[in-house]
This record gives sequence, structure tokens and C-alpha cells, in this order.
Amino acid sequence: MRLIWLGAAWLAGVALGARLYGWWPLALCGGLALIALAGLHPAHRRPLLGATVLLLVLALGAWRAGSIRPAPADLPAGPIEAVRGTVAEWPERGNREDRAIVAVEEARVAGRWLGATARVRADVPLYPALGRGDRVELHGYYRPAEAIPLTGFRDYLRRRGLHGQFRAFSARVDATGRRDDVEARRVAGVAEVEEALRRQIPQPEAALVAGILLGNDNLLPAAQRAAFAATGTAHVMALSGWNIAIVAGLCALVGRRLGWGRSWPWLAGSVGAIWFYTFLVGGGASIVRAAIMGTLYLVASATGRRGDALTALAATAVVMTAHAPGTIFDLGFQLSCVATLGLILCAGPLARRLRRLPPLVAEGLAATVAAEIFTLPLVLYHFGRLSTVTLPANVLIEPLVPLVMAGGVLTVAASALHDGLGALCGLATWLPARALLLVVERLGALRWATVGAPALGLPALLTGYALLGATLTVRSWLPALWTLAGQIPAALPRPAPAPLLYGVLSGLAAGLWIAFRAGLLG
Repeated sequence: MRLIWLGAAWLAGVALGARLYGWWPLALCGGLALIALAGLHPAHRRPLLGATVLLLVLALGAWRAGSIRPAPADLPAGPIEAVRGTVAEWPERGNREDRAIVAVEEARVAGRWLGATARVRADVPLYPALGRGDRVELHGYYRPAEAIPLTGFRDYLRRRGLHGQFRAFSARVDATGRRDDVEARRVAGVAEVEEALRRQIPQPEAALVAGILLGNDNLLPAAQRAAFAATGTAHVMALSGWNIAIVAGLCALVGRRLGWGRSWPWLAGSVGAIWFYTFLVGGGASIVRAAIMGTLYLVASATGRRGDALTALAATAVVMTAHAPGTIFDLGFQLSCVATLGLILCAGPLARRLRRLPPLVAEGLAATVAAEIFTLPLVLYHFGRLSTVTLPANVLIEPLVPLVMAGGVLTVAASALHDGLGALCGLATWLPARALLLVVERLGALRWATVGAPALGLPALLTGYALLGATLTVRSWLPALWTLAGQIPAALPRPAPAPLLYGVLSGLAAGLWIAFRAGLLG
């Protein structure tokens, strides 16, 4: 439990430090003041030292978050007609256009090329295909982040440290980047997998299989993407714990059947399979979190120990945000963490309440309800829309997702051996993919599938999760509250210890002065 509190303090520090840069000296000095007060008040030493550790961890997380503040853009005044720069990451492939991150070095305004510095999300034509490290010239128009009306897209740009969007009508590659490194080979491997699925499975089912297996929903036609959004099932094409759970569960199941479940060579191979899959699909924030937890699950299974899932989740989140603080603002990471938290806390109790249903149905329904309850505040905060059919849609498609994923793997492997065998496996994969699409399309076509809801602000979001936590822990805090209420009259005549109050106030004042002198509050 202590590790969970420390993890929560770290994550709170990272989140607050990114939004309120420069306040961490206050928490640091407050912690130092509490250390001094712990020596002055031996009777209160334990709670004071506990609060001190939490404050220091909070300050450390806020200090670490300072690295995610991007440098401001330096762009010439006036409408930008074209840009030159370097592709910073491998582009995301789509069915109509690609999306690339470009580090801008020059911009053309009124026919003149001028020096510039910015990182932009560029929507570029499918051809020529761009790669990481390419020096490109793009022609189109630029919109700074503050001029984009869509709040969700502005937040996305902020989370990625991008200054705006460039819509390119044409692109030219002036110099090609490296194509012989490990990342380039990974991208080429993903392209071969997508091509094998396109050859053996009809569309749009092939795009769906690629989306579930590789986490790329851009290959689906717009109508199908809208249906997934309307039914609240788009997460099946977002790389997350579901994919890793299938890989880890399959490795554990095969190992137990072969009698190798607790052998260290099999464990090493299973962990290798998880991380190879994570590398193949690009290693996003949510999939890395799931890979770490999947590794811990396999280790716990091999050693015969029951892992503490909450501690593992907290430790994973801390490690990821310590390595890359900006991960905490990644929407996939947020949804993955809160959905996993819901499964840990609520899926078991809900399944027990549904014991009259068949076990498979009860477990699937409980997992869906738990994940939906915990992700609902985040969905309202980011999107402001609510799906009324998300529960039946998720319950119906949940058994189909592992079949589609496993079928996609078999189809790719069989295609490498023989086209006829690949076509046979592709037909077997098409059936569950067609059924999944049918469910989503039928439910998404209902007029009342989605309803508008008021978008939550940050205070409402935090209040919602606070109420959710209070509801889950009511049995533990309500008796303590009644006990405390009975002790209040006896405690009222006592004045608050002056050294404690003065020490905390002086520590906060010292931190405020240090922050002001260092220019952190300006």
C-alpha cells in the first residue's frame, strides 16, 4: 500500500508540474519543514515523516515534469505557404493520407524562404511515401495550435509537444534518411504484414484485422471508423492491455498444457514474445505499460506467487513517466491505466454478483462494465459524447477479438509458407471479422447510439474520480468518520500546536521566495 501512495504522489507531481511549472520548491521546502517538525514533536513523528516523504516525492515528480515543456516556435509572421524540414518519426499510414511529425527548419511566406523552428503534425499525400530522417519540402497551409477550433486536437498537439498542423497538398523528398537501422526494418516488417492481410482477406475486414493486430485504425474506411466511435468500441484497434493479455495468456496456457509453465526457458521465451510484439507495433505508451504488467504476470505465474496488481500498475506508471514525463498526457496511456484499475478493483466483485449467468458471460460483462465505469469520466472530459450502446456492443464483440487477432497471426504465418494455405486461414479469419463488423455497424447505425453530453472540466474530472474512489472505499472510511466525529468535541478545546503551524507556513513562504527569485513563477 505504501508503494501505491508513493506512486500516486509521483504521478500527481508530474501532472501538476507540467501544468503549473515552478511550484515544486514549495513542496520541497514544505517537506523540509515537516522533517524539522518531526524532531520537535516525537509524538507525531510517524505521520509527519510520512507526509514529508509524500511531499518530497511530489516535488521530485514536478521537477521531472519540467523537461516536457516544449521550446516555443520561431516562425515568420504571415501565412505560411510551404515548409522545409526533417521527418522526426515514422509516419502513420492511412487509406487517404499519411500523418508525419516534421521538424521545420525553413518556411516560405509571400514567396520568400525564411529561417524557422517548430515541430508540426503534417498531413501529407500517400505518395511519395515518407520515412524518418527524410528531408522534405511540403506545400500547403499551416495552422498554429491556438487557431485550431477542435479542443481535442489542440490537446493532442500539446501532449505531443507540437506547435501546429500543416496540411500538405504536395510533398517532395530532397534527401532520404537511413533505411538500414532496426526501426526501419520494423516499419518494413509491419508493411509486409499489412500487405499479406490485404492479399488473403477481403476489405474492409482486412483493414479491421490489421487494426486489431497492429493498432492502426487509419486503414479502415471512414464509415466503419465512425461506427466504432459511435458504439464506443474503437479501443479494440488501440494497442493496449487487451493485446498483451491475449499474448501472455496464450503463452501461459500453452506452457501449462506442455508442462513447461514454470520452466525458466519457457518464461524467457514468453517474455521475449511479449516484447517482440511490443516492438513490432511501435511501443506506444499504453502497450508498453501492458507489456510490463504482462511480464510481471508471467513471472508471478512461473514462481507461483500471486502478484499485487495495484502495486504493479503503480510501479509501471511511475517507471514510464520517470523515463518520459509526457506519457502522462497520452490519451491511450490514461485510458489504459484507468481501465486496468477498474478491472483490478471491480471486475471480480461484479462477476460474483452475476454468478447466476454462465461464467464466461459473467466475467466478460463484469470486465466491460468495470472498464466503462472507470473510463467514462475521461471520455466525457476529452470527447464530450456518450455511447448508449457501448455495453451490449462490447459484450458481443469481446469473444470475437481474440479470434480475429489469432487468425491474423496465422494468416500472415501461413502466407509466408504457401499462398493457398494463407488464403484458407484468411477465410477462417474473415468470418469472426465479418461478425464483429456486423455488430458494430448495426448498433452504430441506431439514431440514439450516441448522445451529446457536457464536456467535463478538470475540476469535474477530479471530482468524479474522487467520488468513485469514495464509493469503492465507503466500508473502510465511514466507520472511521463516525469515530472521528465522536472525538471532535474532546479535541476542539486544544489549540493547534504553534510550532507546527509556523513551521509549515515558513517552509511554504521560503519555497515561494526561492521560486520567485529563480524566475520560475514568471
